[in-house]
Amino acid sequence: MYDTEQEQIEAIKRWWATYGNGVIGGILVALIAYFGWLYYSNSAQAKQEAASGMYITLMELVDDSSSDAGERLALAQTLKSDFADTTYAVYAALQAAKEHVEQGDLAAAEEELSWAVDNSDALLEPVVLVRLARVQFARDNTSAALATLDSIESDGYDLVINELRGDIHSADGDAAAAREAYRLAYEQAQQQGVESPYLKMKLDDLAATTDDA
Repeated sequence: MYDTEQEQIEAIKRWWATYGNGVIGGILVALIAYFGWLYYSNSAQAKQEAASGMYITLMELVDDSSSDAGERLALAQTLKSDFADTTYAVYAALQAAKEHVEQGDLAAAEEELSWAVDNSDALLEPVVLVRLARVQFARDNTSAALATLDSIESDGYDLVINELRGDIHSADGDAAAAREAYRLAYEQAQQQGVESPYLKMKLDDLAATTDDA
């Protein structure tokens, strides 16, 4: 304890002389960190809102039968270049791929889907990979399509994956592999309560073919 008020003041002065700069520095670091986080948060939110607005415009163009495909593709490319780190950019790439498929440009569609794979999150990636495999299959690149399907890490897509795998094996002339893939897909459909008469027909047709052989 201090005997006089003057001694207390002198003690405070000595403490401040020793630790004052460190205290000020700590406060400044905390303030810089806070305002930096605040700026980043506001900037990220603004970027998401801008990307969302642009994607809504793209969807409005898609719904407008009088809109031009070139305009839609240009807007999708802007989303990809300016907002590549948002989910909306991946959605835009998927739309661009769809446009290219409808135009018969499967090579361009595969490029869009490959970009989408590289920029999608874990939740969206399986959807993109399935679409990529379909395009690769349509381009008669069955080995690439099978490799793409094998890379999907999600149990929720087993039904779709196995049916597509069956289609690919069937196109390759591998009836045994196709039949096994269709069988797995059909079992998964039954477990999920999904009615899939076309899948059952593909399985039955292969079974008959195999039996005849």
